[in-house]
Amino acid sequence: MAYTALVDWPTTILLATVLFLLGLVALRGERRLRRWIILLLPIPSVYLILRWAAYRQAWDEAGVAALLALTALGIWWRLRGRHLPPPASSIRVWSKDDPF
Repeated sequence: MAYTALVDWPTTILLATVLFLLGLVALRGERRLRRWIILLLPIPSVYLILRWAAYRQAWDEAGVAALLALTALGIWWRLRGRHLPPPASSIRVWSKDDPF
């Protein structure tokens, strides 16, 4: 009897990475632009991932990838994310007279 894995791990890791990056984008976006960021990036991407999972019957891979991404995002937030200053759009141009 041949061994068959329940989950295709390369696909799962790729999906988890994509979902983790989408979560980072949503968390680190500016507060006033966060609604547009979520509307334009994660929602269409998750929709396409769900369509792919339905077409390929890869619900196990999609579920495990979502759990891995949420776990990684939670660990990132616990270790690094909550210590970062909130993103701001204050752009400052350095000049010879005022370098800081």
